[in-house]
This record gives sequence, C-alpha cells and structure tokens, in this order.
Amino acid sequence: MEERMDKILSIVIPAYNVEKYLKRCLSSIAFIKPDLLEKIEVLIIDDGSTDNTAEIALKYCQKYPGTFYLHSKENGGHGSAINTGILYATGKYFKIVDGDDWLSAKALQNFIGILEKQDVDIVASDYLCIKDKTGEILAKKTCTDDKMQYGKIASMSKGEIKKVIKMHSFTIKTVYLKNMPYKIDEHCFYVDVEYITYPMINVESVYYTDICLYMYRLGRNGQSVDIKSMQRNRAQHMKVYHSLTTFYKMAVKKGTPLNIRKYIEKCIAQVIENQFQIYISLGFQKGIKKELKEWDCKLKKQYPRIYESTEKKSITLLRFTNYHLLKPAAIIYKIVKH
Repeated sequence: MEERMDKILSIVIPAYNVEKYLKRCLSSIAFIKPDLLEKIEVLIIDDGSTDNTAEIALKYCQKYPGTFYLHSKENGGHGSAINTGILYATGKYFKIVDGDDWLSAKALQNFIGILEKQDVDIVASDYLCIKDKTGEILAKKTCTDDKMQYGKIASMSKGEIKKVIKMHSFTIKTVYLKNMPYKIDEHCFYVDVEYITYPMINVESVYYTDICLYMYRLGRNGQSVDIKSMQRNRAQHMKVYHSLTTFYKMAVKKGTPLNIRKYIEKCIAQVIENQFQIYISLGFQKGIKKELKEWDCKLKKQYPRIYESTEKKSITLLRFTNYHLLKPAAIIYKIVKH
C-alpha cells in the first residue's frame, strides 16, 4: 500500500451501488484548494457494488493520486465498510461520509483549519438534511443545544457533553477507533450508533463548531431509515441493541466514569426510541403489544439507567398506560407520517 504520512483527516466513504450519487460526493471533496487536498485522504470502500460505483471511484483515484484511494471488498454491509476504513485510515482524524451524501467544499476547507488548530478527541459540527431529488433543505441539525459551546472545548468527564453527537456531526481521532473494544456489526443495518458509541469510552474533549459540513440526503428510495425498511429489518435493529447493551455491561464492569456511562446510556436510548417507533408503526399487528411489553420490561429490569434515559413523551405515555395506548398511537403515527 502506498505510504500516506501527515494526513490530518481520513474521510471514509462506504459505497454500495451509489453510481447515481458518488460523483457529487467525491467532487464535493475534490474541489477544495489543492494545498488542503494534500492534507487529507479519501478512502472509498466499495462494498461489493454491482453497478459502476468502483469505476467512478477509480477515476478520482487516478486524477487525485495521494488523496483518493479505492478499496474494493465483498459485500458486508455498512459496518463492514466502516471497519475496513478504520483498518486502512492513516489520518489523525476520521470522518464517515456515506456515498449518497456529500460535504460542503467551503465548509470542509474551514473545517480542516479547525482540525489543524485544535488538538481534541472529537470535533462536532452542524449538518443539513437535504431532500432527495429537489435539493430542498429540510432542516439544520445542531451538534449542541447550547450555543455558548460553539468555538469551545467541552469535557466528557465533567459531564459537559449533554447531547449525543450524531454520525453526521462526528469527527474523531482515528486512534480511538483503532483501539475500540468492539468491532462494528457487519451484515447489519443501523450500526451508526455503534460507531458513535464504542469509542466514547476513552474520549475526554469535544470541540464544537457551527460549520455545516455534512449534507445528509433524505427521502431516497430504500433508505434504511425509512419506516418500511425498519419494519422489515427490525431483527437487525434489535441485534444492534443487544450489541450495545453488551458493550454497556462491559463499560460498567470496567468501572467507566459516571459521566461517560451517562453519555453511553443516552446513545443506547436512541436505539430504544427507534425500536419503540417500529413497534408503534406495527401497533395493529397481532402479538406486537405483548412483544413490546416483554421487551421493555426486560430492559427496565436489566438496564434501569438506560430505560430511564429515554426522553420521548410518547414512550413515557405508553409505559404509564401499561402499553394500552399502542393502537391509538399507531393511528396517530400513520396520520402524521402520511
């Protein structure tokens, strides 16, 4: 493998059958100033694509040698592509950009400057949700709810990281990923939470910036976050939940400091909330109420702190009514989503 030294940032692009989107993704990075382009590496992980994904990636590797690299592998899912990216990454910092999303070139230039100036464990940035096909900005997502944190460093051990840093906001020192106690699940959807949770056991410092770096495409057919996809793949969603709770047990047993444990609990609570969303969307199916109740009661018994970390009012209400409002919740959910 060609030697790559002194890279400030590794951008890893999991890519599976994204020929329609990959050019925009890669171009958004390639268009930055040449002197800055030399400071980063872009690792395109072709996860067994059957379309022209690899061919498109190869053109960028040929045009920008020393920056763009293609690694083709058998299909193993999003987690497998991330694991491969971690294996090959040489940059000081590490960021995931899915092949159907893209970055703001202008923001990336400013962001590289921050990485060079700040020696912190994580740099958290804002991002935009963009509607597929129309390009409409659906929402701006902030990496912190406290505007006073922008431009400053927050401490994990002091409990200053209040809001879970989502994958699209998340840029972390590569060493923390290489030293993770668990690998990310492969052949499985919904592993983003594993990626943003496992390394946090060793993280101390987070720098917040209001730069909108990541452009997150929403509304694409077949996206894993689509509720129908989540219904079909709910066993995989539950697999991620079990992987995370196994990790949590290890963290507790290891004596992980309280504020780091609290943060991990919040991360896992997001999976709980999504699992509830799946159950609510299936509220009319026979046996769903019983399955939900048994799962949630087991959660309360085994992991009371994670159970209490859920914040959605709909979950609190369902629990308070002993899950009797599941069918009305399913009706409301259907109306709201349609």
